[in-house]
Amino acid sequence: MFTDFEYIIIDGASDDESVETINKYSNNVNYWLSEPDTGIYNAMNKGINKAKGVYCLFLNSGDTLISPETLFNVFMEIKGLTADIFYSDRVNSNGKIKQYPNILTIDYLVSSPINHQNSLIKRSLFLENGFYNENLKISSDWEFFLNGLWKYKYIFHHINTHISVFDIHGIGTKPSKERFIEDMSVFHNVFQELSSTIIEYREIKKTIYYNILKNNYDTKFLTFLLRVYRKIFKFGKQIISFFRVPKENKFSI
Repeated sequence: MFTDFEYIIIDGASDDESVETINKYSNNVNYWLSEPDTGIYNAMNKGINKAKGVYCLFLNSGDTLISPETLFNVFMEIKGLTADIFYSDRVNSNGKIKQYPNILTIDYLVSSPINHQNSLIKRSLFLENGFYNENLKISSDWEFFLNGLWKYKYIFHHINTHISVFDIHGIGTKPSKERFIEDMSVFHNVFQELSSTIIEYREIKKTIYYNILKNNYDTKFLTFLLRVYRKIFKFGKQIISFFRVPKENKFSI
């Protein structure tokens, strides 16, 4: 029987029967806590602080492991492999499977984030480069993965073993104004030397600089290119404005 893992439960002072359920299975729980928190990332950071293992796997309320043998199957697959983050395809609670590429790129991760419920993340990454950003309530795990690939050059490894069933009714699964605002904040935080908003990024995608942005990790060079792009874009707008006839000067019949 595979036992090389620990169960850590961080409960946000739930007023349902969560504590009673935890107490019922407390002999199998390594550590648990029930107290008010400021959001899921605050709870996840508490769990990181209490964890002792090499890798962390975060499941939110409503998420479940694929089967009782999941952790054994995962560790049998990654045995002997080296990676900062192992990730699998996402199995949704409606039965659909979201397939992820074997090689993650910034371009892919910007438009289609992977999720922490199917990722084994080295605990040392949090200790070395910072925990989840608690100023964000929905998109902090996306920011963590983007920073990991773009800034810290973490090694991501795609595995075949499905890890968990992802609850598609969670807080971060539906578009919302709050989600959009947070996504813009994430983009600025990660790529602040390149772009200030997602809108500008979309504009860049229409230019020749996009292919360089997608494939080049030299941020100083990319910063220079973005400045050139901005100057050209600004100059172009000035030319258009110069030749545009003001409304008050237009002839009318």
